[in-house]
Parts: sequence; structure tokens; C-alpha cells
Amino acid sequence: MNVERVLIPTDLSEKSNAALKSADLFIDRFDCTVDLMHVIPLSKYLGDSFDKIGVPLSMDKDVYPKLIENQRKELSTFANEHIKKKDKRGEYIVNIDRKPSDSILRQIEKGNYDLVIMSAKGDHFADFFHGSATDKVIRRSKTPVLTLSQKMVSDHINTIVVPCDFSNHSLAAIPLAFDVAQKFGAKLELLNVIEMYAHDVHGVEPTTIGVDEEAVYGGLKGRLKSFFDDYEEYNFSVEDGDGDFKDTLLHLEGGEERRIEIKTIILKSIAAHHEIIDYANENADLVVMSTHGRTGLSRMLLGSTTEQVIQHLEKPQITIKPELKK
Repeated sequence: MNVERVLIPTDLSEKSNAALKSADLFIDRFDCTVDLMHVIPLSKYLGDSFDKIGVPLSMDKDVYPKLIENQRKELSTFANEHIKKKDKRGEYIVNIDRKPSDSILRQIEKGNYDLVIMSAKGDHFADFFHGSATDKVIRRSKTPVLTLSQKMVSDHINTIVVPCDFSNHSLAAIPLAFDVAQKFGAKLELLNVIEMYAHDVHGVEPTTIGVDEEAVYGGLKGRLKSFFDDYEEYNFSVEDGDGDFKDTLLHLEGGEERRIEIKTIILKSIAAHHEIIDYANENADLVVMSTHGRTGLSRMLLGSTTEQVIQHLEKPQITIKPELKK
């Protein structure tokens, strides 16, 4: 994961500062530049009211330019307080928009960012950070989005969990998780949740006493190997491990081989997203997951449950929307 430019949207409240307070961690690890962004809600109602009562003010000419200037100064103050390296403080972007998520998505595409960091909680515009806007950014952003509710501390990033089903889109999150694990010296776990009411579990027929976890693990590892065979551009391969449910993930880049041990966790649940949330809150320091999947995981990552995962997952999470050709 090559992170050179990071975008941090903020509502300028103390509660939303978790993302900004984590900026130095990523600057230290990736030597990246951080841009800050604030969106001022467009108030058509207020502008219309001024016109009707004859107030000699124009929202576009008098009010919004002053707001933009003030908010840019606040962004600069926030950056000076939380980003130690002056040369890594990038642009201070202030936009006016009825839909904050649309404004952020346009900036993500325009700025060609490598990572977006968003606090899970805001203040004045709570629905921006903990509702539909965050959900829309996660769903539509082609850039990975890190969502967190408190400042990240590098010493505490020891375990990264990747929820996976048998789909290519869910497996495409693993290379990103591998790179982050390498940067932070963390261990990597692949988590697959079997929904017990399913008639067929990834080709493994449930029995009256449950599901053969060994068979599910073998099937998942086989799919992972096939995935990297099909997508050679990732330059990854899987090496069988000696221990139960443990293997090694290898990455070849520039003639240099990097490797990390991966552990596969198989769990059973009535609803996959509940089990993933419970397991991650208990065991993970960071969750990396795709916004697309298949059986079980798709129901967790697509639809209204996406918002539930964000709200109930106490640990930081990076979501990625893979664009696969096959």
C-alpha cells in the first residue's frame, strides 16, 4: 500500500478529532502528506429568507466567502495542533454543498488520494459522520476509507482481522491488509463466518451436528490460492503452513520477497455481521474489509447493516471497494 496523499474530512468538532489525531501515525509510517477538508452545509432556506425580508446580504457574495475564510483558518489551527511535521500539512479545503458526501467523493477523485481517514463521530453534523454520508463515502469511494472512533496508537495495532467469504471481492482486501500489517508489525487473521441457516455453505453441506470447519478452511484456502493465480498483478501466493488453520502469505516485489503468517478463523452464527462485530471488538485492533462480498458477508457489507457495523464496531476499520476485471 503506497500512501502518499491522505484526505481527512472533519466537522471541526473535538469529537471528530480522532482522525486528525491519528494523522502523525500515518505520516511516520508512510511519509505522506495530509489534506484537511470541511464541508459547509448549503442553506438555500436561509438565502431565500434574506431575499424575502429584504436583508441587504447575499449568501454567495457576503456570507459564504466569510464562512469559507473562517473555516480555512480553523483547519489551519487544527493542523498546527495535531500534525507535528509542518511540511506534511497539505491543503485546507473548504466546500459548500447540500450533500457533504458528494463533496467529499468529488474531492477524493480530484485529489487522487491513497487513503481517506474519517472519524466515526462528529458533533454539529452528527449525521455526516455516523449516518448516511459516511455510508455513502464508504460505498462509493474508490479509495480505501479508514473509519475510527478514537485516536490510533501504533503500539496497539497488533492484530488485523479481514472478514472473508468465498468471493473475489472479499479476498481482494487481503493485499491491503498485508501491507498495513507489514507497516505496523501486526499479525493477520482471516475471518469466515458460517451462517447456520444456509442450505449450502460454500460447497460444504451442513449436517445435523453443524459444519465441517476443516472442509470450510480448506475450501477458503483453495479459493485464496486460485484468486492470486487469476490476479497475477497482485504478486501474491499462499504457502501451506504446519499448524492448524495457519499458512503463510508471500508477496514478491522488485525481486524482494515479503511474508507474513495468516491464521484462518472459522465461526458459526445465525447472522454473520453480529459474529464479525463481536469477534473483531474482542480480538482485533484493526479490521480491513471489502464493501462487496457474497453469502453472509454481502448482507453485512451491503445495505442497511453497513451502518450498523460502523456504529457497533469499536475498533478502527479500513473499507475498500475493489475494481476487479474478472
